[in-house]
Amino acid sequence: MKTAAEMQPQEGDFAMKKGLSIQEKLKDLRVVEKGFTLKQLADETGIASSTLGSYESDDYKDISHTNLVILAEYYHVSTDWLLGLTESREVQNHEIAELHLDDETLDILKSGRLNNRLLCEMIKHPDFLKLMTDTEIYVDGIATMQIKNMNDWLNAVRLQIVQQHNPESNDLYVQVLDAARIDEEEYFFHNIHGDLDRVIRSIREKNQNATESAPIERPASNDKKMQRLLQSMKYKSNPIEEFWRYFCEELQIDYDKLLDDEHDTMKRIFKKSKLLKSFPSHKNKARK
Repeated sequence: MKTAAEMQPQEGDFAMKKGLSIQEKLKDLRVVEKGFTLKQLADETGIASSTLGSYESDDYKDISHTNLVILAEYYHVSTDWLLGLTESREVQNHEIAELHLDDETLDILKSGRLNNRLLCEMIKHPDFLKLMTDTEIYVDGIATMQIKNMNDWLNAVRLQIVQQHNPESNDLYVQVLDAARIDEEEYFFHNIHGDLDRVIRSIREKNQNATESAPIERPASNDKKMQRLLQSMKYKSNPIEEFWRYFCEELQIDYDKLLDDEHDTMKRIFKKSKLLKSFPSHKNKARK
């Protein structure tokens, strides 16, 4: 038999739960995280135990704003998380201005034009900080003066060697000095590109087995079926009609139940196909 301690819910159990209702969240916070009875929680928060019990029951209807704030503050979670408006339990104390996110950036993030999940993965990647550091150094020109000073020193040494020793154009030491010069753009573009490559490659490898990122493979039998269809359509009086019937069959669309304008619309689209246009017109042959 399990001991009483073993039968108690563990903290990790709660962390794994997702999509909980507000009743379930409040009960888990009380029982799993605090291990309190309703009376103990009432003593801690000043909210009547009967009221707290109603918040956790299946017939829960409403919770006052004041009590919602009290419970959120007591459990150190956000009210938005309790209400199911966000997946983040943390209380967001940072003002938008402190995050340097302007209105245009927020609009882009909320527009759905970006894959925000992928963006979050990139930001959390350990090499992303190096990518941002290298980018900042280049954009702000932080190392520009140091690189210029080093190149100036190399040029001065090279000039001194040429003046004193008059070496040949392919002299080893002159070649080394020439190779040691740093092109700022080439140097940082190489570093930044490498940083970005590592981040993206790592995320790809991590997610390559995910269902949603798996490539769609068409069975070879379907390819053969399509080849046979196209071959037979060369000898049909109306290849577009034939292809439209095949299209409906493959997508499990009831061809006979479609409206006339639906047939006409799709046939007009198929007529734009260069492949279907290449089939000979048997109607013209019939007229001769």
